[in-house]
Amino acid sequence: MTRVKNFIFPAVLVLGLAVFALTGRNSATGADYALDREPEVIAATFASAWCASCKILQPRLAEVMPDFADQPVKFVELDFTFGQGGGVEEKARAEGLAEIYPRFKGATGFTLLVDRDTGEIIDSLTVDYDKNAMRAAIAQALAIAARSGTAD
Repeated sequence: MTRVKNFIFPAVLVLGLAVFALTGRNSATGADYALDREPEVIAATFASAWCASCKILQPRLAEVMPDFADQPVKFVELDFTFGQGGGVEEKARAEGLAEIYPRFKGATGFTLLVDRDTGEIIDSLTVDYDKNAMRAAIAQALAIAARSGTAD
C-alpha cells in the first residue's frame, strides 16, 4: 500500500503541474491579435497564470476589447507564467515596449496604456477599474496619443 501511495502522489503532482503549465500559456483575454494599421496606443497586460489580480482584470478587459476593434489600439499580453523564459522580453521589444519592460519585468496584475510614438505610459488599468472605467481610460489614452501624434 505504501508503494502505491509513493507512486500516486508524484504522478498526480506531475499531472497537475503539466495541466497548470499548459493552461497558463493560453491567454485569458485573447489579448494578442493582428491590428490592420499602426497602433497609437499599446495596451500591455503584465500577467501570469498564478496572479490573483489577473483573474479579475483579464476577463473585464476581454469584455472591453471588442469595443476598440476598429480603433488604433493594440492589446498585447506579456505572460510571466513559470517557464515562459526570455520570449517575454523579445515580445516586449517587438511591441515597442523595450524601455518600459525593465521597470515592470515580472510584475503582474495590470495593463499599461502606452503611447506608441512617445513610449510614455498614459494610464495603468488595475482591478480597481470596472469595465466602464477601462473603456473611458482607453478612449482617453487614444485621444492623448492622437494629440501627441499631431503635435509632431
